[in-house]
Amino acid sequence: RVFRFAPDAHVFAMAGVSLGALPVPGLGAPRAHRRGSKHVPAARVLAHHEISRSAKSLGTADKPSVAFVPCRAQSRLSLRLTKTHRSVTTFGALADPEPEPPKATAFTGNDETDGEAAATDFDEVDSGIVVSQLERSAFHATDESVEALGKLALVEAAERAEAEAARPRPSPPSRTVIVGGGPAGLATAIALARRGWENIEVWERLMAPPSADDLNVWGDPARSYNVGISGRGQIALASLGVMDQVLEYCARVNGRMDWTPGGGAEGTIRITDKKYATQVIQRDRLVAVLLREVLEKYGRQVTVRHNTKCASVEWRVGGGATLTREPVEFDDTKTDDDGEHKSPVRVVEPFVPFVVGAEGVSLKNAVLAAMDSDPDKKCATKIKRFVDKNPRVYKTIPINLPKDKFRNDLNYSARTSGEVALECLPTKEGMLVGILLVKPGDVATCAKLESLGTTRAYFNTEFPMFAPYVTDTDLDAMTKRRLSTLPTFAHCGGKQIHRVDTGSVTSNKNKRLDSALPETEPGGAVVLGDSIHCMKPYFGLGVNSAFEDVLVLNKCFDDVGKSTGDCGVGDDKNAEWQSALPLFSQRRAADSKALVDISRGFDGGFLTFVLPLILDGVFHKAFPKLFSPNTIAMLQKEDWTFSRIQRRKRTERVAQAGILAAVFSGVVWVLVRAAVAVAAKIATLAV
Repeated sequence: RVFRFAPDAHVFAMAGVSLGALPVPGLGAPRAHRRGSKHVPAARVLAHHEISRSAKSLGTADKPSVAFVPCRAQSRLSLRLTKTHRSVTTFGALADPEPEPPKATAFTGNDETDGEAAATDFDEVDSGIVVSQLERSAFHATDESVEALGKLALVEAAERAEAEAARPRPSPPSRTVIVGGGPAGLATAIALARRGWENIEVWERLMAPPSADDLNVWGDPARSYNVGISGRGQIALASLGVMDQVLEYCARVNGRMDWTPGGGAEGTIRITDKKYATQVIQRDRLVAVLLREVLEKYGRQVTVRHNTKCASVEWRVGGGATLTREPVEFDDTKTDDDGEHKSPVRVVEPFVPFVVGAEGVSLKNAVLAAMDSDPDKKCATKIKRFVDKNPRVYKTIPINLPKDKFRNDLNYSARTSGEVALECLPTKEGMLVGILLVKPGDVATCAKLESLGTTRAYFNTEFPMFAPYVTDTDLDAMTKRRLSTLPTFAHCGGKQIHRVDTGSVTSNKNKRLDSALPETEPGGAVVLGDSIHCMKPYFGLGVNSAFEDVLVLNKCFDDVGKSTGDCGVGDDKNAEWQSALPLFSQRRAADSKALVDISRGFDGGFLTFVLPLILDGVFHKAFPKLFSPNTIAMLQKEDWTFSRIQRRKRTERVAQAGILAAVFSGVVWVLVRAAVAVAAKIATLAV
C-alpha cells in the first residue's frame, strides 16, 4: 500500500516485523522466512515538524529519530503467531523511543547470514518512505527477554500445578454403588475411579458382553443396534481418557444418503461439515470397550456384578440407603445338600453412602422409583412419562453394500409412501446394520415381515436399492425375530435429580465398612442417563447426553473442591462430596427436561418438526445474525446447553410469528386497499 503525504514532510518509517522474523536461535521462522517486511502494520507516521517538536521536548533534538507510534492494540502486550505457528509474546510499541540512527538497507531474497539483512543503499523514491534496518534496540523481546518470559511461564505453570495439587479435595464416600452397567453406569465408574475413589460397585442386570474384538459376534445385527457418538459424547469420553479406545471400534460417518418416495432411484447425498464427525459403534460393543477399560485399569477400585439386579432401596436417616441385590436368573437344576432346589440368594447391603441410578426410566429401576416415592419428602424427583402418540416397532437386518458402488462413511435412509423407514448405519467392519421402522398399527406391512417369501417381495418392491445386497439367510433370520419397541419419552420433572438428607447428618449413626473411620457418615444419591431423559434414538441424543451427564457430575465434584471449605451440608468435612449433588441438579435437571421436550417436538409430525425446520431455514438465511440455524443443527453446538437452545428457539418462534403476522397484515391491507380502489372506480364508471 502506498502512503502519500504533504510534499514538505520528511518521513521515516520502521519496517514492521514479528518476533518470528528475528534471527533468534531456536525461535521464530526457519532461515528461509527470516526476512523483514516492508509493511508498516497498525502504525501511523508523523510529519517532520511533529518529530522535531517531540524531540525538543525530550531534549534530544540533535538526534535524528524514527517516529513510530503504535495503534491502541499494539500499545499493550500483544500475542502474535509466527510463520511456524508458534505463539510468542512480544511487547508492543516503544520502550526506547529514540533508537540509534538506522542504516538504509535492502532486504534480499537470500539469507545466508542466519537472518541478518545485507546492507545496501536504496534508490531515492518520491514517496519519501525509507525502509530501514531494524536495530536490536528497537525490539524488546531479544534472546534474553524471550528466555526470561519462557522461564516465567514455566514457573507460573508449576505454581498452578502445585496449587491444584494442594487444594482440598472432596472426601470420597466409603462406598459407592452404581445401579446399571450400561454406557452411563460404566462411564460414571471410570470418572469416580479416576478421582481416586475406592470401593465402587456396578450392578448390571444383563450378562457381560462379549469381547469387543470378537468379529463373529458383532457381525450379527441381532446382537446390538448402532449408536452414533457426536461431539457431546466425544468430549465427555475424551475427558475420561477412553475416546481413543472407543474410536478403535467406530465407523466415521460424514453425511447421509436419502431415498424419498417419488425421488428416483439415485438418492441424494448430503455431506456434513461438523467439528466432530459422528462415530458409529454397536451399543453393546461400546459397553464391552468401557467394561474392559474398567477391569484393566481400575479393577482394584471397581467391582462389576453382572446378572445382578437391585431389588429394593430404603433411604436411611442422614442420607445413604439400604440396598437389596439378587441374581436376575437362577439355575433350577441346582440343589443344596438335602436335594432341595436352591432359593434365590438375596444380599442386603445395610448402608451404602452414595447411590447412582443409571438403569433407565423403566419400572424396574429401583433407585428412580424410590426417589419418586420418597416417604420423607427429601427428594423432589418426579417421573413424568408421556403417551407415545407416534409409536414405532422395528426389526434389524444386515446389509452388505459393495464398496465400489457405495460409500462406507454415510448414513443410508430410505422411506416408503406407507411411512415405513429403513435407517442404516455402518460398522467398523463395513457392514450396514439396518433398522426397519414400522407403525404397530400397520397390520399389512407387519404381516409381510413374517415369512421369507413375502419379506423378499416387500424388499424388492419398496427397497430396490438395498434388496440385492440382503441375503435370503439374513431375511429369514429377520422374519423369525420378534418386533421390538422403541422407548417412550420420560423425564424427572426438571427440578431435582438428587437426594440428600441434610437435616440429620450429625445424628446419622450409619457405620462405615472400615472401623478405623468415623462412625457417622452422610450419604446421598443421584440419577443420570436415561433415568432422567428417556427418548427415541432418532438423532443420537440419548447416549451422548448420558455421557454429558457424567461429565457434568464430575465437574461438580471439581467445583466443590475449589470452594473455600463450605460443604453446604453440615460441618462434617466428610460431607464435601455430598454438596456436589445439589449442584448437579442445578446444572442438569432443567437440561434433561428441555432435551426431552425438544425430542418430543421431533416426533410430532409436520407442525412441530417439519414446519419449524422450514421456518428456521428461511429466517436464518434471510437474517443470519438474528435467527439461529434449525434445532437439529443447534443440538450439535457442544457449548450450548439444551435449556439455552430451548429458550432461544422459543424466543425465535415468537419473533417469527410476529414477522409473519405483520407481513400477512400488510398483504391483507394492500389487498383491501386495492379492492376498495377497484370498487370506487367501478362505482365512478357506473355513475
